[in-house]
Amino acid sequence: MDLWNGEALVDAPEVTEFLHEQLGREPSLAALSEVEYQPRTTNEIGTIFRAVWAPTGESVVVKLNATPIELDWMLEVSRRAPELVPQVYASGRRLGAVDLGWLVLRRAPHCIDFGCPDDCRELMFAAARFQQVACDIDKVTYPPIDAAFFEWCMPEAIKAACPGPAEEVLARLHDDLRWVDEQSPRVRSHGDVYFDNVLSEIPGGPLLLIDPTPRTANWAWDAAYAQVLSGKESTPRLVPLLSEARHSLGLPTGHPATLERLETILLAWSSMLWWGIKPVRRTDPWFARRVRRNLERCVSAPPG
Repeated sequence: MDLWNGEALVDAPEVTEFLHEQLGREPSLAALSEVEYQPRTTNEIGTIFRAVWAPTGESVVVKLNATPIELDWMLEVSRRAPELVPQVYASGRRLGAVDLGWLVLRRAPHCIDFGCPDDCRELMFAAARFQQVACDIDKVTYPPIDAAFFEWCMPEAIKAACPGPAEEVLARLHDDLRWVDEQSPRVRSHGDVYFDNVLSEIPGGPLLLIDPTPRTANWAWDAAYAQVLSGKESTPRLVPLLSEARHSLGLPTGHPATLERLETILLAWSSMLWWGIKPVRRTDPWFARRVRRNLERCVSAPPG
């Protein structure tokens, strides 16, 4: 049975049949009942099932095709800071004869409001807490957010007719990056902090992060990344909220006078990233205006 479509599992009944076959073979899955496939709504490589953890009757999700890095980090963060991620009931790197990472997590069905300042403040606190926990986790990460990363994504944005002075942002990348690195620390971070990757078990409950994609980046990158993806004009400025959260945890952010300039540079870089790799967003007039504004603000000050 061919379960694969490139890096992702096929979106087909064969995957459901495969999982049901494993329920009777994999001891760690024996506690699952009422397993129900959840159709994929994004281009994520993971495949999700809803189920019940029979011993407790709790609702859980089963994620197939979890990457080795995701497995390592979910388990380690769960051990160190169980309040930060959904409870991990079981996990593994194989199912049957197939090299296939998987997780069973307590279900957290509720999302936050991108435009609610309190929700955004809680999201940035969760991001800061992840950075705090991650600082000495000795596990493999994805490549860093560095010059090479932007030299890959910025030309893609330019080829896709990115609004605003995109070529100028790229031309000054190294000068701006040197300034950013001089002003504030790089940290290990979640790497994919945005509004679909933060959930809660009950409305208004503690926020839980999912799908870690750990990378080394400037501490404020998580916030700039999420800001551009929010899709709402009412989303508050996230970089100051992340700064506030890090201060509350005793974590450094650099000199306060540099914060606005740091935010401006990172928002421009994040804008070019998402314009380059997310074609579906390019038809959104609000997004195009936001990208143009972010790039124009970046180049309005001298480089570095």
